[in-house]
This record gives sequence, C-alpha cells and structure tokens, in this order.
Amino acid sequence: MVYLRTLLVTTDLSQHSLAAIEYASSTGLLYGSKIFLLYVADVDSKGAHHRSEQEARQAMNEFVEKYISPEIRLTSVVRTGSPADEVRRFAEETEVDLIVIATHGRTGLKHMVLGSVAEKVVRLSSVPVLTVKPHAMREKILKNEDIESELHLRTI
Repeated sequence: MVYLRTLLVTTDLSQHSLAAIEYASSTGLLYGSKIFLLYVADVDSKGAHHRSEQEARQAMNEFVEKYISPEIRLTSVVRTGSPADEVRRFAEETEVDLIVIATHGRTGLKHMVLGSVAEKVVRLSSVPVLTVKPHAMREKILKNEDIESELHLRTI
C-alpha cells in the first residue's frame, strides 16, 4: 500500500503552478499528508526575478496570500540555487513521498532554449513525481467536443 505522508509541491510563483497546488492539496486531504510548498529562487541566473533570498521570501508570502486559501494547510519554503537540483535535494532531505510539479507546456524551440525544470526533476529525482498541466493548457488540449467525437461520450 502507498502512503503519502509528506508531499512536496513546487511553485515558480506563476498561476501555472496553482494546478499542482490543487492536486497536492486534494491528495493531502485524502491521505492527511503534510504539504511543503517550495519556491527556488535562482538568484545567480541572468533572468532571475529576485535579487536576494529576502525578496524571494516576500514574493512567496504574497503569492500564498493572494492565491492559496487559508484552509489549505501547507508549509512554505524558499531556497536559492538551481531549481531542479534544489527540488531534488529538498525532497531527499525531508523524505517526501511524492513531488507534485506543474509544467508550463512549452514545446519546440522555447522548450529547448528555456529547458524544463519539471523534466529535470523527473530525471534526477529518486522520489516519484506527478507532473500536472495547467488548466489553460488542459483546456487547450482537450475540449468537450473532442471527448464527444473521439470517445463517443456525451459531456454534461
């Protein structure tokens, strides 16, 4: 039997990551799991959004206040470094049972140039990883008409 006592959900502080938070909070409710919300600030990168760990913590607090219901019990954590490496490291240190990470759904040249933190986490992690497509991406990929025509099912 699988016990999911501790979950790690990652965020890049974008609304795309809310899909992962939704999955983790639902799973956490079902299993009574402890949930960590991890943001990794890549302060050394040229495209870094935050100049310091303190700015990153402030941004995380604002994100949680704005987007996450107080009913969802989680522990916010901010780290600095390479996002994929820090996610893997944190997961191993805290012995999480599952990592939940949203994908941006980039393809082609954007994916090759920007890379994919989710893809790297899946490759590097010894912990199972659940990748979640953001709502906008799921709606773009699969529409009710597709379900009706391809699967011969009616949606209500």
